[in-house]
Amino acid sequence: MKENKKNWLIGEFVYLQLAPFMVLAGILIYGILFDRWFKDPELILKASLVAYLVILAFRFLQWVSRKLGE
Repeated sequence: MKENKKNWLIGEFVYLQLAPFMVLAGILIYGILFDRWFKDPELILKASLVAYLVILAFRFLQWVSRKLGE
């Protein structure tokens, strides 16, 4: 059977879009639970960057563990 190769650029774009969504979901949950809302766009963008870097770190660790397990 032929293996389907995924385009890495599309996968990276999906992860890039996932980070702000996770941050906004976190802000919504935090706002509902503690009645404190973050409205500063700069703070939201910085938190999105941190979330994206955490996603990249988890993906890197997953890649390393998969390569070492071969």
